[in-house]
Amino acid sequence: MSKKFFLLILTGIVSGIIIACGPSEEKVTQAQQKYRELIETHNQVVAAHEEIADASLDEELVALKGLVDELKAHNLNEMEDEEIDVVINSMDSLVVSYQEYLQKIADIKAAEEAAVLVDIPVTLFNDASISFTSVSLYEKGDSSKENVLINEALFAPGETMEGLMIQRDVDDTPWILELMDEEGTKYTIEIPTADLEQTGKTFKISYNAETEKVEIL
Repeated sequence: MSKKFFLLILTGIVSGIIIACGPSEEKVTQAQQKYRELIETHNQVVAAHEEIADASLDEELVALKGLVDELKAHNLNEMEDEEIDVVINSMDSLVVSYQEYLQKIADIKAAEEAAVLVDIPVTLFNDASISFTSVSLYEKGDSSKENVLINEALFAPGETMEGLMIQRDVDDTPWILELMDEEGTKYTIEIPTADLEQTGKTFKISYNAETEKVEIL
């Protein structure tokens, strides 16, 4: 069920709640003001709910709107002030419930926005005097890593490799560049992602003879 079909903007005062002769005018006015507050809060929830993709609250919001619809059965003209107080208390509870859902929706929206990954194109330039038989680029902690070289190709000195991608998350999780040379020696380099621009980054691979390690600049 799409949330667009059941969460509708409410307007005005329900037809059953009318200015009456029986109860006091003050009590009727109080009930009308409370209902206006209720539908305003309902409408805020509708607007906020449309901004999230998560549908986990759909059934609960349908049930809550059903309670609002039940107010249409009340005719203030046939009620005493004490009975109207009960209706007002019910509307107070509904307003509180809607406000709680507003917070839940805000939390969901924040989580959805935080989960968005930023794609950062990466280019590698082999400035080392080494040919690599394997090149892997993966997020730190990811157990799945794949050699981007195909058909036993080599990443030779002086060559450039394009089309790689780093996805930066909200935690700025580092990525790992793993290289293996023709002797079977593996070189693992951690790449911080916090300062990487979305426009992309070119890394120059070099070999430090003193430390016997591969480095990137």
